[in-house]
Amino acid sequence: MRSSRIIAGCVVATSAILSCFNTVEAQSFRHGGAEFNAVRSVVASNEKGYSVVVTEFLAHGELRPDGRNLWVAARNREAVPFRVLQIGPGDFCRAAFQTVEGQSIYDVFYGGEPLQGDPPAWTSRDGLLLETRKFRQCNLRSLDSVRAAFEAAEPIGADFVDGVFHADNPFGQIGQPFLSRYSGYLHVKEPGVFGFYVSSRDCGFLLIDGKEAAAAPGRHGPQRQARPGLRRDVRLAAGEHKFEYYHAAAGAGAVMSAAWEVNPPGEKPGRPQKIPADAFNAPFIGRLPAGRVNMRVGGQSPDFLAETTGDVPLPDNNIPLIGVKFSNVSPQTLTAPGARMQWDFGDGQTSDFPNVDHVYLRPGLYTATLSIRRGARKAEITNRIYVDRPRTAPRDKPHVLDEYLRIIETYDPARLDAEALLQLALAFEAKALAQPDEADAYLNKAVRAVRAALQDCSAAEGDGLLNVARLAGPMTRFRLGDSAAAYQIWLGAAGKCGAPEAKAACEIAAADVAVNDLLRPADAKKLLESAAINLADDRAGTIAADLHRVWGDCRAAAGDGPAARKSYLEAERLIGRPRQFNLETAQRGAHARSTEDFLTSKQYVRAAEELDMWLRRFPAARLDGYLTLLYARYWAGCERYAQAVGQADQLRAVAPDSPYTDQLLILAADCEMRLGRKDRAIATLHALVNDYPGSPLAPLARKNIEILEAEK
Repeated sequence: MRSSRIIAGCVVATSAILSCFNTVEAQSFRHGGAEFNAVRSVVASNEKGYSVVVTEFLAHGELRPDGRNLWVAARNREAVPFRVLQIGPGDFCRAAFQTVEGQSIYDVFYGGEPLQGDPPAWTSRDGLLLETRKFRQCNLRSLDSVRAAFEAAEPIGADFVDGVFHADNPFGQIGQPFLSRYSGYLHVKEPGVFGFYVSSRDCGFLLIDGKEAAAAPGRHGPQRQARPGLRRDVRLAAGEHKFEYYHAAAGAGAVMSAAWEVNPPGEKPGRPQKIPADAFNAPFIGRLPAGRVNMRVGGQSPDFLAETTGDVPLPDNNIPLIGVKFSNVSPQTLTAPGARMQWDFGDGQTSDFPNVDHVYLRPGLYTATLSIRRGARKAEITNRIYVDRPRTAPRDKPHVLDEYLRIIETYDPARLDAEALLQLALAFEAKALAQPDEADAYLNKAVRAVRAALQDCSAAEGDGLLNVARLAGPMTRFRLGDSAAAYQIWLGAAGKCGAPEAKAACEIAAADVAVNDLLRPADAKKLLESAAINLADDRAGTIAADLHRVWGDCRAAAGDGPAARKSYLEAERLIGRPRQFNLETAQRGAHARSTEDFLTSKQYVRAAEELDMWLRRFPAARLDGYLTLLYARYWAGCERYAQAVGQADQLRAVAPDSPYTDQLLILAADCEMRLGRKDRAIATLHALVNDYPGSPLAPLARKNIEILEAEK
């Protein structure tokens, strides 16, 4: 069974919990000198023998950050000791309370003004509490320094656990440094000698009754074997002994582990075991769901649960898609026939089904709302939920992309922000890569989504659209062969990006398509002039280099060879690469050979991507001419003959003495014929014969001229 993260308590609410609300409604919401706004009930059967109950719920904006407006009382109104273990992220709350003999229903009151006094003191010594906090700089070799840093740090999460045996932060922020503390009591049944071990990444300090019992100070990896000198023996009497374990993970990895040997036979390490849950009386800690909410004003309210059920990673992307199950647990009096439900998931998407499997396109904090309307009356509840990759057990069945595609294909892309839009496009691309026979269909879905989101009235805006365009622009241009749509994508992104640099990058890319694909150098010139203004304060780096490179293409297309050459050389200079002739020669050769192979095998998409990479890395390759020849061969292979002719015109303007010009003119003449422009084909062949009479291709050109002129 999947070890899902429960965002709003448990998924199942027992009938006992639901039925107890008729009594709650008649109760006062005043406790501890404060008037509360909401209450949830927890049923704790005495048969279970729990001394402490942990419950989780969403507080719909009612809880203070410090938890001072929460109170727990038994149904007989007797206040019970409780702890607010965790508040946040969002409206998530985890609380623990002690049970009272003879009482099976407990009410968790919250919301409103803070308490005037303190709740009953916590007296239970059952269970082991783990708390994690944000990392603060400290001396990893000093217990006192780590302890002081922990006390001053911002909390992340807390819960009762079965033992000291974790390899990450159980409360999220995976891969981030953090501090942690385990605290509780060892319940020793028989006196004896206990040999303690600590294995940690980074430091770990174990204290028994306030005294250091074992330690692994400093920054290091975990000990994977019990070696001599690691065990620390402590003689303990029968009874309760205070247990503390401080830990710091200063990097991306973490290990927290405490083990023991009971009455070890000698100094030589034996087989240490994880300290069992029974030693902390962990079985006396119960986990029970909180019932649905009841409000002081308005009474019954809509309510829902949200459960993270899984995630799907995307190729070469550390941001997953996340599945969340939303369950309506509102009272039947609100959801009776005739009621209309509406979910707003906080990511721009909605649903009118009672229970919904939803896919969030990226982790984050979302504001989810469930509305119920009967006639003119509307009731709703809103919770901020934090969505992240769930913790899973090894035997959990992983979610697959196809399951999520069925959901996200229904999304309205115009209501997605830029980051979510990028994830949507990446998901479609991932399907295209995994299923080549359906690739064009899914790539078109990605492009349609992006184009819809680039309309003026869409939610996507800001500089994140540059990354969207960098994915969808080349996808449309090279893989789908739709240069006009690629041009519109870049223009749309330029219009919605805020930062001048991002806007300029989009304008430059649009100009590249305009001059080389659409053969509209005048439009390209306007875009480049605008980009130059946007880059007025940033005339170095790759974007500035791209600006001069495309200026080179634009000026070459206009026949201004000297200006084009100057632009290409300036682009090369702005890249700022150290001059290493042998290395650059090898890299250019690798690009050339790869492109040749792709063209020969008619892998035109890969050829285009290789040419684009080559040109960006070495803008001055335009001056040699071979790149331009291969570019023209690519266009001819794609049966876009006018674009191939355009490459020939650019090379004649920029590098008329290139050793590849004659080959390009022969190719251009063939393309002119395929376009039905015989006179231009003859003129191109005459240019080869007249300007390059020594070319080995000149005789072929003369023969073709004779044939074509004879056909007139």
